[in-house]
Amino acid sequence: MSPRLRSISTALGVVLLFALPLLPEILGTRVLVFRDAQVTHWPWRRVAMAALESGRTPFLNSAASGTQPLLANPNAVLLYPTVLFERALAPVSAFNLHYLLHVLWAFLGARLLASRMGVSSGSALFTGVAYAFSGMVLSYASGFLNSIAAAAWLPWCAAAALGVLRARDGRALARAALATGLAFGMQLLAGEPALTILTAVFTAFVAVLELGIARRERSRRDVARAVLGGGAAAAIALAFAAPLLLPLRAIFPLTYRGQHLYSQAAFGASPFSAIRALEWLFPQLGGNPSLVGSGMNWWTSSARGPVYIWCVALGVLPLVVVLLAAIGRDFWNRRTIGIGVAGIATWLASFGLALPLYRVLFSIESLRRLRYPIKFYLLTTLCLALLAGFAADRFRERSPMRRALVLLSCLLGLYVAAFVVAGPGHWLDARLASSLSGRDLPASEMLAAFRLAVRADAVVGAIAVLIAGALYFFRRPRRPGYALALLSVALALPWGLPLFVTAGARDSSRPPALLASLRGEGRLYVSPGTSSAGPEAFAGERPGLPRYERVARMHAERLLPATGEPFGISYAFDQDPDGSYGWYNRLATEAVRASGPEERSRLLRAYGARWALGGAEEAFPFFRPVIGVVVGGRRLILHALDDPLPELRWASRVHRRRSLSGALDLVRSAKFEPRTDIVLPGPSDLDAGSPPATHPASVTASALSPELAAGVVEAADPGHLIFSRTYFGAWKGALDGAPARILVANARDVAIAVPGGRHRFEFSWDRGPFHRGVLWQAAALACAIAVAAATRARRPRDLRPL
Repeated sequence: MSPRLRSISTALGVVLLFALPLLPEILGTRVLVFRDAQVTHWPWRRVAMAALESGRTPFLNSAASGTQPLLANPNAVLLYPTVLFERALAPVSAFNLHYLLHVLWAFLGARLLASRMGVSSGSALFTGVAYAFSGMVLSYASGFLNSIAAAAWLPWCAAAALGVLRARDGRALARAALATGLAFGMQLLAGEPALTILTAVFTAFVAVLELGIARRERSRRDVARAVLGGGAAAAIALAFAAPLLLPLRAIFPLTYRGQHLYSQAAFGASPFSAIRALEWLFPQLGGNPSLVGSGMNWWTSSARGPVYIWCVALGVLPLVVVLLAAIGRDFWNRRTIGIGVAGIATWLASFGLALPLYRVLFSIESLRRLRYPIKFYLLTTLCLALLAGFAADRFRERSPMRRALVLLSCLLGLYVAAFVVAGPGHWLDARLASSLSGRDLPASEMLAAFRLAVRADAVVGAIAVLIAGALYFFRRPRRPGYALALLSVALALPWGLPLFVTAGARDSSRPPALLASLRGEGRLYVSPGTSSAGPEAFAGERPGLPRYERVARMHAERLLPATGEPFGISYAFDQDPDGSYGWYNRLATEAVRASGPEERSRLLRAYGARWALGGAEEAFPFFRPVIGVVVGGRRLILHALDDPLPELRWASRVHRRRSLSGALDLVRSAKFEPRTDIVLPGPSDLDAGSPPATHPASVTASALSPELAAGVVEAADPGHLIFSRTYFGAWKGALDGAPARILVANARDVAIAVPGGRHRFEFSWDRGPFHRGVLWQAAALACAIAVAAATRARRPRDLRPL
């Protein structure tokens, strides 16, 4: 079999091994429901698709609190090409395939990068598998729509950049710069800026490594050409991603992340920790997200806080292959040493603030808005995958047999010992029994599940060690990379597939029971306390730990934000956990959560809430109970407000406050009447006087949508027109056709000042940045087509067909 055919057949084998167990997800009978996939990505996608079907561009999400930017929100991933799947496939299939296809795209990208760095064809496939089927990439693929796309493009960007470095003429340079620019542009459209920054850093490292290795063959002219190509690639990337970047630039200063300089705790959230290194050999030590109660490292989950990356496994077989090669001196050269150093450096950086030098990043204001230092670990994973490819090639050379035998014997002994101590009544039981007691789920069932996970990892790990030993000592194939690629996928599936937490699509699309009581226009407030579930929530489950699928259904029945958006529910307050929502809205949210029952109810009324859902023990003054429901063993009460405020209203009394906190305190106080009052920023605190003794104003809306309000207002005296939308600079106002200044009303909403008389008004969202971005992207695509046509390879005249 030719090398090309062997590579194709191996790649197809990788695809089949991965796809066959996930056929229900591919066909759309099951939907991904883990974490962000259920609570943000799926609801936002449905809101956006509903807007497009109605003929509207989804600039804003009116179902989110105060109406939030949607098209410009990087986490929504609405300007990425996979959105087109929605036009050709069922919604569930389109949603799932975005995640699953990017695992395979990461596989192909890492394979290409390894090949361009000098790894043989079969071993490059092994590199692709080691990267794409690592814990980091599969964790992203389980619930992070934007992160998995950005991670998949990382090796493609680096591989394209190598083409820029190696270009020897203008034609090759133009094509390579174009490819690099488009790769980075696609990653920018994926909407994960932190990973794009890390990709740029890794690409620069690859370039420096390449230049250092070939420095004798490089002239200054070659380096200048590479710099020129890199600049052109950056320009193409920015232009291609302009439909996202320009609208984002318009709103970023007033997003929570744009305004708030994260504390050290937030900046260093969810770092790598030394104990997680155990997952390199025992991937399921992080637990099984498909099961409730199998938290991060099981015995430490309650003390460690939220987990961002569920599994950090590197793959036992790739790791063993690298170790076998590393004990031989011949393996180490400038390229492998450079990659190894980069892998160690990025791994140390993933520890976050535990590493003293990491605080230097916190001192840089522009970087202080990023978080999750464990993202550095994605580069560690790619470095290990590249070393695995070089190590597979090392199998063809003479190696230190005795040291290899000792290494393999130690690893095999470790797995045998782990299998033994994880048996019933052995050391593991004594170590964990006390720490697992006192939790919501029975300690015996948690311990049984943990034993099974450890023993399964021990068996799979031992198999990996034996396979590596067999290839190393006995068969010693000429091209082991092909076999290693297929075997690595097979060995990754036992712990990798459970990361894809899914639920039945039909059950997930079933309307929540409370939906029938939420009739008409208005917003819903869901108390944060409703998300908790006690052990009674899983009564009647079969023996063993309950499935997370049950929790996902509870989230929907509790209408946990934003799970109700696909059913037409609008929320009074929810928040994007990544900080992309409006800063004013975020502060109002925090004020609601910090307030007592009466103050909270006043804030909810002022910001347009019509319903409030909370536990039976929670009080909502001014709201009346409507219906009670038991979800997950907890009784919830839905309350309603009989006189909710309209989205568009007239305010005749004006208060002034110097600070937002002062404005929020006023809005939640008894002396503020939201139906007639407005509080605006001012140089000093000033309370409104008595209302004018005139007839109330008349407001007639001719158009009302998430991004537009227009109509006519008639008032005898001056006042302010309030539109219940979160303030951003992208809001524009008009009065009788002339521009009107948009004001921050009530510490969150937008308003315009209106003199007495009859006037035409308009509130509108500025679409200009998006339209300009589309023009820039069109120019980038036109440039790409022109470059591709002008630099296409031409056959010699005498070889062209007649």
